Amino acid sequence: MISLRARRARAALLRLRRRLGFERNALRRGVDRRQRAVGIGAVAVFAVVAAPASAGVASVAYASGVRAERAEAAGHHRITARVSGIQKQDDGEQRYTYARLAWTAPDGREHSAVIAAGRTARLGAALRIWVDARGEISRRPQNRTDTVAGAVFAGAGAAGAAALPPLAVYLLVRRRCDRDREEMWDAAWARLDRPHIG
Repeated sequence: MISLRARRARAALLRLRRRLGFERNALRRGVDRRQRAVGIGAVAVFAVVAAPASAGVASVAYASGVRAERAEAAGHHRITARVSGIQKQDDGEQRYTYARLAWTAPDGREHSAVIAAGRTARLGAALRIWVDARGEISRRPQNRTDTVAGAVFAGAGAAGAAALPPLAVYLLVRRRCDRDREEMWDAAWARLDRPHIG
């Protein structure tokens, strides 16, 4: 005896088969079969083109990211800076707090910069910051997580770009098929409206 779950799965497969147009139905017209064939072809083209395009672009992006990691790691250093001053601004609606940081670069030169700070900033507090090869404050260098994320996004973008031409062809064919179906409906209604003598 077939279980209820198996019957439901079989019914779902039959519904999917009918929706995709793979059942033998005498009511299916040539225009319906043509649209279905173009749709299947578009999916096949996408499946063949998207995987290698996505893998190739992701590989190039990953290699570029690894090179950027090495270059930035060589030129960036993490050092400790001290808060040497605090400035507060109040425009009536919001309060802004800025901290002046002072630090000594790896080459021995003194540097300073003003950054946005929280209300808890205190004079003399130590902050870990990134500096570039000149000793100027900079953003965090690229790490492996950034590289992998960039490669994933590049691969997804390549897959999306590979989907556009087949999708455009399918949509154009579908539009034409819809127009043909409308003309067939109009012709059928005209035959029904014609008076029958006999």
